[in-house]
Amino acid sequence: MGAKGARFEIAAIKVVAARLATTVIDRAIQAFGAAGVSDDWPLASMYTHARTLHLVDGPDEVHLQQIARRELRGYESFRTT
Repeated sequence: MGAKGARFEIAAIKVVAARLATTVIDRAIQAFGAAGVSDDWPLASMYTHARTLHLVDGPDEVHLQQIARRELRGYESFRTT
């Protein structure tokens, strides 16, 4: 298939991986409280880097749009004009 054939899967992975990384680090920051955003722990830096994953190769919305187009393509026959 190659990269072109796997565009849908790649877009889905980019969205899910970025959201999961951000969520996990955010929960760790919550657990650490104020220390989670201090320089004593690397969590604030990790969150910054994880947050940039939402923008790499286009924002999440671009990837979600690609996913939606692919999913809706199968329902074109149900479209009323």
